[in-house]
Amino acid sequence: MSFSSEVKQEITSNRQLWGRFKNPQSFGLLVFARRFSPDAVEIATREESIARHYRKAIRAAIPLRGQLLQEEEVAPDGGIIHHVQLTAVEDRRELYNHFAMLYPEGITYDLLGGEEGTAAFIGGAFLACGSVTDPNKDYRLEFALPREELCDMLTGMLTEVGFLPKVSTRRGLPLVYFRDSEQMEDLLTFLSCPKMSMEIMAVKILKERRNAANRASNCDNANIDKVVGAARVQIEDIRLLQSRLGEESLPEELREIARIRLANPEYSLREISEELGLSRSGVNHRLKKISQLAHRLREEG
Repeated sequence: MSFSSEVKQEITSNRQLWGRFKNPQSFGLLVFARRFSPDAVEIATREESIARHYRKAIRAAIPLRGQLLQEEEVAPDGGIIHHVQLTAVEDRRELYNHFAMLYPEGITYDLLGGEEGTAAFIGGAFLACGSVTDPNKDYRLEFALPREELCDMLTGMLTEVGFLPKVSTRRGLPLVYFRDSEQMEDLLTFLSCPKMSMEIMAVKILKERRNAANRASNCDNANIDKVVGAARVQIEDIRLLQSRLGEESLPEELREIARIRLANPEYSLREISEELGLSRSGVNHRLKKISQLAHRLREEG
């Protein structure tokens, strides 16, 4: 089951929300489906459970005289698209009038029943045309609207309850979407999907931990490369001094540090200082003296 399917299942399985706010959720589902007018009432969905919920919403709203016709179509990618249509014109008109009577002034926060009713309405819209990308892949929640006139309605309702949706187009139709993971989490919680909201939070925390571990690993690798690079130069300097002047030509304190460096090219300054019982600055000072001696030899040719 896809992440979107799980979100929709969490919405439709909330019987308490359906029981208290059946009309706003049904209206959101019907209005944001493929067609909703006295001429045509239809949904096209890949989710059989949404097709079933759509039929349930219509039957809960009006007594039917005609049929609720459901047909299946094979999509180009091999998936199944479920089409549900209200066939009788008198049923379509009665359904349309039913919601026109409930919301005579249009879709408003107060007429929907405040925050919970608005959440039910937007949840219905999500059932009809919404989707969420698996957060392991990307952060994106969107409503692919079937008609231009729905854009202001949806963005207005989302803004009314504190969300900041973005708008673009896809195939000439409006697309209302979110890319911010926190907005997505808050919206799913608002739509009574706390489980799926927590899923996004959990994935985000895991990603942040992995990124932190990768940054630490990259930092460690960079430090190791730096130590190895510095050690390589120091070893070249020591070997030059030994080949030109002989090991005994070096003062005792330099001979000891040269011996440790040659034997342990991977050692950091801290590890050399611990072996010699010196401070890091003391170790660094002696290695610099070796570097200076080697530099003079190179200049002399």
